[in-house]
Amino acid sequence: MARFPTCSAPLTLGAMSRCTVASTLLVAGILACGMRAETGPLPARVPTPLDSMALASDVRVDSAGRLVGSFVGEGTSTAVHLLSSDTLLIRTLATRFRPELTRGEDDLWSNLRRRDSVPLGWSSAVARALVGSPLGHTDVSVSELLLRGNRCIDDTRGARLELVVQPDSASGDPPLRGPVLGTFLAADRAGRRERGLVRREPLGEPSPELVVQLIRRTSAYLDSALTAEYPGLQARPLHSELIEVNTLADLSAADVIPFRAGEGRIRYAVSLRQRRVLGGRDTLVTTGVMVWDSTGTWRQEIFRPTVLASIGGRLDVFGPIGRPVYWRRLQPISDIAYARDNIWMEQVNVRDGRVVWGIIQPAGNVVVAAAEVEGVCG
Repeated sequence: MARFPTCSAPLTLGAMSRCTVASTLLVAGILACGMRAETGPLPARVPTPLDSMALASDVRVDSAGRLVGSFVGEGTSTAVHLLSSDTLLIRTLATRFRPELTRGEDDLWSNLRRRDSVPLGWSSAVARALVGSPLGHTDVSVSELLLRGNRCIDDTRGARLELVVQPDSASGDPPLRGPVLGTFLAADRAGRRERGLVRREPLGEPSPELVVQLIRRTSAYLDSALTAEYPGLQARPLHSELIEVNTLADLSAADVIPFRAGEGRIRYAVSLRQRRVLGGRDTLVTTGVMVWDSTGTWRQEIFRPTVLASIGGRLDVFGPIGRPVYWRRLQPISDIAYARDNIWMEQVNVRDGRVVWGIIQPAGNVVVAAAEVEGVCG
């Protein structure tokens, strides 16, 4: 490729003129290529990979006194549960609807921990609420709002707001079970409620051959990342390792899902947890979450690869700069506003047992919502 013209020659008037003209022509050519409609849009910039999934919430109480924002959650056989770990939001709601929790000798978190669950008497909490799932999206009605305490002394960790919602189902709609994304709209954007499931166009499952290719690509990428970070490590594959696909296994396992990246574009997300042998005895686990196209010519990191140490069957951080997390249970979630999917997943912290549910929008590696659902004090 031709180098961009520089002005390293002696600065005579003629040299400056020639340099300026050449630079101008090159820049004009680049701009013209970008503006030509027949060549299509320039490739989108690949977003920066995440290190981990931090607790995130955009939920707020708007000027009309209603909840607006996104919640991560899961549907069960009886209801859908939406969660937020936003301690500022929890304090705001407690002060407004249960002020007795913030008074007296004990603070809010001690009161919540002692009571475990406190209902909020709030009959007009939302203007309109919808839930997206792998099947599509549907309107829901809030039946209960709860503040839940944590089990950790002198710690806000684990406290959460929980909303129990019921889908406005039509006859024949499937039950709303499994991972979901809840979206609460402001009154000026609420629009008309719809009864029943607005179905997401189902995607064909990748062929067994493509699944194998996706796992191999991800495996090679994780190995190269391990070599780059620890060049003298000389880790090697575990020859007897068989990778389970889309099961509940944590190690020697992969989640492989297709999802809509936009109108007419299908991508494949892969979370891989593979074992590697170091020095004949110690076992490492390399893990990360990648996105690929079907051909392997395009790739994207969602979570930067990390390395865990397996010691006596227990996972821990490897090295001084390791991150103690891995990701599992990937599911595509229908976006309510756009013809694309979000990705629901669990993040497990091997050091303290914390489990976080989260929703990622892969277009920008944005954490749409994330809440802690399990963990131990420490």
